[in-house]
Amino acid sequence: MRYEVVAATGPVLEQVLDDTFPLWNDGLSRQNYGRQWVAQLKTPWGSAHLDRVALVDGPHVVSSAKRYDLSLRLDGRIRRVLGIGAVFTAPAYRGRGGARELLARLLETAVTEGQEFAMLFSEIAPAFYERLDFVPVPLAEWTIEVDQKRGGAPAMLVRTGDERDLHNIVEMSAARSAGARLALDRSEDFVRFNITRKRLLSGLSAPGTRDTEFLVVEEGHQAVAYLVCTQQDGRWVIEEAGDRDPAGARLGALLQVMLARQPSERLPEIRAWWPQSLVPPQLRVAASTPTQEVLMIRPLKDRMLPLPPLAAEEVVFWHADYF
Repeated sequence: MRYEVVAATGPVLEQVLDDTFPLWNDGLSRQNYGRQWVAQLKTPWGSAHLDRVALVDGPHVVSSAKRYDLSLRLDGRIRRVLGIGAVFTAPAYRGRGGARELLARLLETAVTEGQEFAMLFSEIAPAFYERLDFVPVPLAEWTIEVDQKRGGAPAMLVRTGDERDLHNIVEMSAARSAGARLALDRSEDFVRFNITRKRLLSGLSAPGTRDTEFLVVEEGHQAVAYLVCTQQDGRWVIEEAGDRDPAGARLGALLQVMLARQPSERLPEIRAWWPQSLVPPQLRVAASTPTQEVLMIRPLKDRMLPLPPLAAEEVVFWHADYF
């Protein structure tokens, strides 16, 4: 039987979720794993830019993947990009080329729909995707140490972020990525989607397992710095952050405020996919390593024109942007 590519809905979706749950459940129950996916699709950005597809053999799911319609700033131009995530092949069909067939179909559709590049994250050795003309994009993960302010937290207005802050956040993101060769073009809906996704994971996890904080520094009735941070098992992950100050001094002070709230507790390990142009004076980089998840990209139309080599300092890609 010839394989078909179908939208992963109804029974097909349930089979995909059953298959992928053991690998990507993030500690959720099977029920909440499904709820998390459905809730993402109900956001304004998710409903228009995200779906799941499956390569099927009659009633059986061979391979599946998430498909994102992304906007990328690459070498000064905004490009429509196919984002591919969660590529999975059912054990019974492995070794038969199912994943390769599904990816080939997705790339063909993307060309037809006017997308110029494809991007994905590889959690396996990238050689498989390199054979499909994808090339790695260097990303670095920093382990960060924050100078603790003596005498208490810095005197500044810190509050929980909300809808009114999204416009300022988009402006901060655009300013930070303006000098980068590669960065996502982040709209208000996209920022809202990323924050919602992190909050869903925290809210659907077992009580006390995870926490997500969205904080802003306010001056003149507007957000001038912000931070989205997830916390689990004594580790903080800075999902995304920004500061109107190019040096990031307010952002560094915001982290000092967060640490000052728990002076009697053991200091957390703080990690981030951090733009190398942003080094707040209160922060020190304790370690920098390549990310475990390898970001890869390839052109869709002009395949004979390779991308100029990218360096990590030319890329702005937050952990919240991971797909």
